[in-house]
Amino acid sequence: MNTRFEYLYRDGHNYKQYNEVVLAGKFTLDQLRPHLYERNHFMPSEVGLDDLQEFPYRDCDHIWHELVSAEPTEDAPTVEVTAEELIERFKKAGAVIWDTEAVNERMMEMA
Repeated sequence: MNTRFEYLYRDGHNYKQYNEVVLAGKFTLDQLRPHLYERNHFMPSEVGLDDLQEFPYRDCDHIWHELVSAEPTEDAPTVEVTAEELIERFKKAGAVIWDTEAVNERMMEMA
């Protein structure tokens, strides 16, 4: 069994962009929530997924994305990262990397 994971980017004007990936293995959103920034947000690039905001940043852009769903599926994985690896990456990012200023600077340099 695999997991279909959907997340979104919502800019300051409430325009939304969604992404959906299938990971090998099972997980639930409840396994990720304790590791989110302010219990609601994360940065996909910090856990091995694609960021959805456009570059260069506009005045309404920011670095944070939101969880939408995690559902069991028989579909084949569409990304290299497994469910187990994703959980571990969220734990590590939540403990170390969700530093808003440092991440903002790093993201701006990538643009």
